Amino acid sequence: MRVLFDHQTFSLQAYGGISRYYTELITGINQTLDNKANLPLLFSDNVHLQENNINVKQFLPGVNFPKKGGLVYQINQVHSKCQLKKQAFDLFHPTYYDPYFLPRLYGKPFVVTVYDMIYEKYGHLYSELRADQTIIARKRELIKRADRVIAISENTKKDVIDLVGVDESKIEVIYLGTSAKAVGTVEDRRNALIDRSYFLFVGKRYSYKNFRGLLRAILPVLIKNNVKLICAGGGKFSAEEQKFINSLGAERRVEHHAVHLQTLERLYCGAIAFVFPSFYEGFGLPVLEAFTAGCPCILSNRGALPEIAGQAALYMDPDQLDSITYAADQLIQQPLLRSTLIEAGYTQLKKFSWGQTIYETLGLYKTLIN
Repeated sequence: MRVLFDHQTFSLQAYGGISRYYTELITGINQTLDNKANLPLLFSDNVHLQENNINVKQFLPGVNFPKKGGLVYQINQVHSKCQLKKQAFDLFHPTYYDPYFLPRLYGKPFVVTVYDMIYEKYGHLYSELRADQTIIARKRELIKRADRVIAISENTKKDVIDLVGVDESKIEVIYLGTSAKAVGTVEDRRNALIDRSYFLFVGKRYSYKNFRGLLRAILPVLIKNNVKLICAGGGKFSAEEQKFINSLGAERRVEHHAVHLQTLERLYCGAIAFVFPSFYEGFGLPVLEAFTAGCPCILSNRGALPEIAGQAALYMDPDQLDSITYAADQLIQQPLLRSTLIEAGYTQLKKFSWGQTIYETLGLYKTLIN
């Protein structure tokens, strides 16, 4: 079976959950005997391709100019169109929601993956979501026209049914896995609890990620216990974010760390807890990363997070600051609770693997190939 992917997420993302998913999927398919995944991509800065030894050139590295990203996107899209025209594939799987490929399939089936429905549910509330008004219409069109739809959680499947109105039999839930590797032995990670001096927040700090609510809520805990909040990845603090941090008097309690996968794993390993106060997530890959590192989790009780973490996390209400404060304080004051959550995290992690993701995805593909 020959599966053709396209450039979209690798033209848009230098790193992130979506591009990591497709990198793992493409790599895994190409490790099977009877299947071949083709990724027509001329240029990309994506770190997950590098981590998986998929060699793609960078476009004019070290040279920056206006609309460089848009130019790369256009060049890669032309290349994807050329591969579509050759028709040397059995099934097509776009990596995002641009429907440019629809006139070029010539009857070949295609599958679309839906990661979340946050634009549809919360686009009216958050400025960073309102900035892209095209995604809702494009996603809806592809969901309706796709031969099958992959949802990465039951929560996402429910949202697709409720918001788009497709029959649930068209949607297959296939969970993601994790690329994280355990750092040190289980005993090393358990002993590291003694020296932990920070809570960990990972990724973008968009409004719906609730970073500001988290900082307001957790600051008294940081001061009381002389610990910090480390923000890993997501870019440096903007001037506006730094002004907010300073307004709370938290500048000595909050740090930003640029990360790659290996340093991120060690940050998880050394944290009091990973904190994920988001108002909505379609899956939550950082939860699996934290479980792998033996890091207790404080999670929002919204979206897919309870589905993914099960009984292996401490939950809080992202609308209630006292709920966040209480949970953070509990993880410092109760070593037994930390240990219990760590062990539960190891158990929950067994439900998720990229190998299973690849196996189930190939199974879905094969139902569409005559």
